[in-house]
Amino acid sequence: MRDIRRYWSEVRALETSLPEFVWLVDVEGSAPVEVTARRAAQLLLAKSHRLASEEELSVQRAKEVAAGKRLQKERRRKEGVAVVTPSGGDSQPISGN
Repeated sequence: MRDIRRYWSEVRALETSLPEFVWLVDVEGSAPVEVTARRAAQLLLAKSHRLASEEELSVQRAKEVAAGKRLQKERRRKEGVAVVTPSGGDSQPISGN
């Protein structure tokens, strides 16, 4: 019983030292994931995850932006929306209003 109490005491102590949401990376190097401070404390204490570096976060953000642009481009292509340039170049989806 003491081990469980000590574990949750350590989780709560670590949780209070973290921001509300934390970016973590699996120790085997998966993509960063954003979790609550409580879940982060549990994963950090289990030593299965570590805090994500700024470089890892910027790479993840770039991937998310690129995926969003691809999704938007595909959605507009399906809707038949395209921009035709006067120079006769390739048509491109409209980006915004």
